[in-house]
Amino acid sequence: MNYQTIETEKRNGILILRHNRPEKLNARNSQMYVEIMAALSIASEDDEVVAVVLTAVGKFFSAGMDFENEPRRAYEVQAGDSARTAEIKRALPKRIEGDVGTWLPVLFIESFIRFDKPLIGAVNGPAIGEGFSSLLHCDLVFATASAYFWAPFARAGVAPEFCSTMLMPERLGRSLANAAIYLGHRVSAAEAKSAGFVLELFPAGEKFESAVLARIEAGLALTGPPELRHNTLKRYKRLVYQDSDREKLLLQCRKEFELIREMGRSGDTKKVQAYYQNVLPG
Repeated sequence: MNYQTIETEKRNGILILRHNRPEKLNARNSQMYVEIMAALSIASEDDEVVAVVLTAVGKFFSAGMDFENEPRRAYEVQAGDSARTAEIKRALPKRIEGDVGTWLPVLFIESFIRFDKPLIGAVNGPAIGEGFSSLLHCDLVFATASAYFWAPFARAGVAPEFCSTMLMPERLGRSLANAAIYLGHRVSAAEAKSAGFVLELFPAGEKFESAVLARIEAGLALTGPPELRHNTLKRYKRLVYQDSDREKLLLQCRKEFELIREMGRSGDTKKVQAYYQNVLPG
């Protein structure tokens, strides 16, 4: 499959989806949003795919949203786009400022909420902003011992997103989540594991991804014969995440972006960004 910002590989029933902008610390731009949406869509339909592992090329998992983004790229079909990427671009609704449901970041988050197979995070390095909050939608998270999770939303003058205001207390515990949201606390891999957010830690380096895949494959081998695993795990996920759970997350996602919209319209976002540029550089 041709992608510009991600790469995918199918191995033993597992789709490995890697952020592939290491020169930008794997910050996500609009093109990456659409390409991840395309990859998840294809994985959902592919009976050979049992689970998806979300990881990255390079030393960072993701530095979050790329603030040098070019939003128009999400709406322009390019020569290097895959067929599914082009299909999604053509189907994107026109962005209406007063309707956050038409905003690409909201549609991107909804693709995580609606994904109907196990989604597993393999965090090879720092996960910042939405790089962190998107992992809250993973069914399992593995990480390197040197990784960290940081949600500096206030520093950027925006509200928490990816349903982090609902999921972070659930996944990290209220005290640690509040420290992360209110105080910008950088959660270490050890803290994340102690809280139960990260299942297992591995050494950083070239062998990290293969070690995580070996752990997952060993577990999948216990879920029945390969030809049944696809349906078995989809059925399990429907029980673990019911329609009512998804509806709550979809609603919370839009509430968060309404706050982002409100902060932008009031000028608070620009004031905060100027504060950090002029008063607290770096």
